[in-house]
Amino acid sequence: MPLLMILALASCALPQVTRRPAQTDYRLRVPQVVQPAPGLAARTLRLLPVRAAPGLEGVDMLYSPTPLQLMPYRDSRWLVPPAEMIDSALRGALARQAWVAAVEGGDAAGRTDASLRCRLDSLEHDVYARRVELGMRCEIYVGAAQDLGSSWSFEASRPVPVQDAAHYAQAAQDLLDQAVVSLLRQTARTLARAPGSGPGSPKP
Repeated sequence: MPLLMILALASCALPQVTRRPAQTDYRLRVPQVVQPAPGLAARTLRLLPVRAAPGLEGVDMLYSPTPLQLMPYRDSRWLVPPAEMIDSALRGALARQAWVAAVEGGDAAGRTDASLRCRLDSLEHDVYARRVELGMRCEIYVGAAQDLGSSWSFEASRPVPVQDAAHYAQAAQDLLDQAVVSLLRQTARTLARAPGSGPGSPKP
């Protein structure tokens, strides 16, 4: 039997190796929005690190195939944990506002007119309902004593035409844009009600 034929038959007998799809990373960008606040003097704000509810600390892109299940995508993930991306998005959006003089970071006390403490409560692709859901909440502290000026919460969903990670990521971005606009509006209103706000740090 010719050598080439022997090699061909041998290769047919070998088990086929299934190649796993390449890992795809997705990210959330800084919303390019401007919220007018006529008559409001520029203030210095502190954005405390955005926290995440249990289960949202990692980079998994979560989906629910049934109302009672929550699972990670196998071949898709967030570039960094969602809370970190939302922190960057809020910080970048605040810095774009004419009524924000500066955005400080970290937990350390500093001379700021107001502080924001936010938490990501949910971010998932509900395959059962064919939609993406985002939930978060924030507290805004103002004044020299950094008293609670107002609370803000956001819970919304967006339908997706295709049930895949790419459409999940785009819907999440659209919801984040919507949330940022709402939070900017709430922050400006809260600052307008506290014209004498001064330095301080959030109460524990």
